Amino acid sequence: MEESELKDILLTLVEPNRNSRTDHVPADVNGWRFPSGGGGVGGDDNNIIEDQYQQPVCFWTGVTCDPIDGSITGLNLGKGFYANTLLGISDPSQEAGDEGENQQSNRALVVEQYDYEIDLHKKRHIGSSSSARAENRRTAAESISPTFSSSIGKLTSLRFLDLSSNQLQGSIPKSVLRLPNLEILDVSSNDLEGTFPHFQSEALRVVDLSKNRFHGRLNDKLFGHPDIGPYTAPYLFPLVKFDISHNGFNGTIPLSGTSGFYNSDSKREESLQNLQYFDLGYNLFSGTIPNNFGQFEKLQGLFLEHNRLVGTVPKAIFRGSGMGARPLPLVQLFLEQNSLSGTLNEGLATLPNLKELYVDGNKFTGVVPDELCTAELNSVFLDDIRASRGCDGICCPANSASREGVAPCTPCPNDGGFHRYMGQHATECYGSMNEEEILDLFFEQTHGDEWLDSSYLWEKGSPACRRKGVECDVAGAGQVTKITLPSLGLRGPLVTELGFLSKLRVLDLPNNQLTGFLPSDLRFLPLEHLDIRGSRVQGVVPPLLCIKEGVNGDGIGPPGVDFNLLYACENIICPRGTYSSIGRASLPENEGEEGIQCLPCYDDQATLYMGRNECTDISIAGVHIRTADVRRGMTKSIPVVLALAFLAVLSRMKLSGRKSLARTSPRNENIDVDDHGHADDGHADDGHEDEDPSPLRLSSLSLQPLTQLWTFAIKEKAQVQSDDDWTAGYSESHSVRPGKKLVELPEVKSQLPDVS
Repeated sequence: MEESELKDILLTLVEPNRNSRTDHVPADVNGWRFPSGGGGVGGDDNNIIEDQYQQPVCFWTGVTCDPIDGSITGLNLGKGFYANTLLGISDPSQEAGDEGENQQSNRALVVEQYDYEIDLHKKRHIGSSSSARAENRRTAAESISPTFSSSIGKLTSLRFLDLSSNQLQGSIPKSVLRLPNLEILDVSSNDLEGTFPHFQSEALRVVDLSKNRFHGRLNDKLFGHPDIGPYTAPYLFPLVKFDISHNGFNGTIPLSGTSGFYNSDSKREESLQNLQYFDLGYNLFSGTIPNNFGQFEKLQGLFLEHNRLVGTVPKAIFRGSGMGARPLPLVQLFLEQNSLSGTLNEGLATLPNLKELYVDGNKFTGVVPDELCTAELNSVFLDDIRASRGCDGICCPANSASREGVAPCTPCPNDGGFHRYMGQHATECYGSMNEEEILDLFFEQTHGDEWLDSSYLWEKGSPACRRKGVECDVAGAGQVTKITLPSLGLRGPLVTELGFLSKLRVLDLPNNQLTGFLPSDLRFLPLEHLDIRGSRVQGVVPPLLCIKEGVNGDGIGPPGVDFNLLYACENIICPRGTYSSIGRASLPENEGEEGIQCLPCYDDQATLYMGRNECTDISIAGVHIRTADVRRGMTKSIPVVLALAFLAVLSRMKLSGRKSLARTSPRNENIDVDDHGHADDGHADDGHEDEDPSPLRLSSLSLQPLTQLWTFAIKEKAQVQSDDDWTAGYSESHSVRPGKKLVELPEVKSQLPDVS
């Protein structure tokens, strides 16, 4: 590319300066000026401006070139240099704390060629400082802010791009995403929007999208998948740092199962083996912590704080995974402010390099193991370094609290066990709640004054047992045993305080508009029946609730029932992407029966929420078409549907003829026909023995163009190691009960966790 072309591309970044009467660019900055005839820039200093323009582009400040061919390989315009220095846009946020928030550390990779440091150390935020910084960025974005120039994508030789802290708005241009040689991309601390971008470079070592407005789910195949697809990251092997913290990403962490680069001989992943820093903190991720983190042999920093994760901490994090596994070289492990449960495993103390471990703000019970108490952790964060030599330095004990959930901790006297979890956050201990107060809170949070039947309106402070829909153990202490509020328009979350209704056996809330997540606190109740079907509850069932015997018959079945069915999250509620008539699975009452299963469903509601009790899919000749796609016009005309129906009739006629021929023709006397009309000539099966007997076989009818009209949900079988934590590593329930299947779902090995 010619020198003049390169200059034209770079000057598009400072296009707002073209007609300015003043020179925004400081005198000590080389280049980045328009030629003197290009506008009024510089006033009477046209000669100086012209001299700056005439400088070779490789001498411009922030520009790095290849010493051989002179192509531009790096743009170091980060830390506000582009917006503040080149464009003269002031930064109203004054985020001095953002720039220097990471402590100086020897855990950094210096890229001297671009004068850039890959920082592999993170400093824990204190209190609400993070949200305050985010608000500052929003304030800055409301002022005049630049957009991400698509012209950068013309620099196809670009390997390094730093545009951090420049108040950039909009999205990352597709031309930039297509850069084939990009190794380092840092666009942190801007105001960029959109879903996770699809990079095409196979050389990416650093992806830093932190502190922006990105949102949405991460593609299931982002980090690899048995079926490597178009959205699989091509940079799985060189990636060193992956940081998407402080955004709005949601869904589960797509690291379950194998990546497609799984070595079955060594039982190890071969991808992401250079990964040292993985940060998903301050997002909206739900589900469990995947076991696959144990595969990343060089991982030094794992940051999952301030999300909605449930389950236990997988043993793979401190054991490693695969043959010859060793503990990970973790230095920092941030898990605070989630909904993780169970107990802290002393195995975390075997991590040889661990310096910081934060687990406060979760739902851990028990005590901190002595092995962790004496490890002198978290000294860089604690006000009193002496606290790092005690258990309070990890998290405050149960029945106590502190502002940050760690030392110094304040005991909570006479709270009746209300602070049952370790590491609770509070400026002061608040007293326990009685049953009336818990019901009042539940009424308020579910918008009780808007319930559809006014006879159910509960008066605040009224006796619990006199409220409509509430039943109590009259013969005992008069405690609440049953709450029944069906189809009343309840709107809002299930409050965690319900877990303190110590005698509650029935929680019957079907066909409401409940939102949020299923609280793991329910595992402490003597629940026998839980029904929240038809609601809008997201996430996954807390794993420790999945293995609680007795809830909806969980763990109770006839002799010989499959263990994977006996203890299954589907017995509590159908997972996302499935449905049943009762919103959950049900174990058979007698041996030989099938019970009720959660079947796949592809409509929009099922993909978002658990516990669906209906599915609005259309099934034509065994092919599933989503009604949402029909409404959007993806199925263009009635003739298409009629054609599918006609082909279905032909398929059935052909099948009936084959069945008749098999039964009457002497030439087929060795062919058996099963009850569905399938002919068995003794050859190996084709893998469809469980399918509907009359599906339209698209491949045999050459309907490839029509396959684009609908969506198939085909999931691969996940390989599960015997030492994986069932309560930690699987964010979605994949097991499907025996019987008629719409698609084949992965078989997941169910295993009781070690929660002692």
